[in-house]
Amino acid sequence: MNETPKEVETVVAQEIEQPLNLEQQVTVKSIAGWTTGFARMLTVGDVTIPSRGSIRLSRNEIISQVHNNNNLFNGIDGRGSHATLIIEDAPTIDEVGFNTESQFSDKLVRDLFAIRDQNEFEDTLKNKIVTRAEKYALIISILKQELNDFSKIRFCETYTGYKLGKVEQDEKNIR
Repeated sequence: MNETPKEVETVVAQEIEQPLNLEQQVTVKSIAGWTTGFARMLTVGDVTIPSRGSIRLSRNEIISQVHNNNNLFNGIDGRGSHATLIIEDAPTIDEVGFNTESQFSDKLVRDLFAIRDQNEFEDTLKNKIVTRAEKYALIISILKQELNDFSKIRFCETYTGYKLGKVEQDEKNIR
């Protein structure tokens, strides 16, 4: 049986629009340099995530946490901006309507360090790195990526209150 292009488009569209599997486990990563956690909503018990660790949770649990205003997921604006816990699953992020542009990442730090003008760097960094967890994650990212710009690093240490050498030593002691 030969299908017309319109019929093929309809079949493809139906395959794409499958309902979201709420039981699927997705990874959630903490950017904090300390243990974070929260009470589960859909099952019994608590979730504990170690310093800069990750955990697998069901999409259903994540969506429930977001809808019940868990600031670890929701960040400072309720839309995931500057969140401590980063959802690493695009369909879940889309479902909760988060803005991933305002979430911490190593790419964000690389982009910040690519800014040539020191004043522009400082102003932009102050807008992009806001929370205590992001400030700690910034220093870790600088170490991990081996970024090397004295004036920018010195500003980051002053702004965050974390010293590169101290954080590096703490991380060695933890791991």
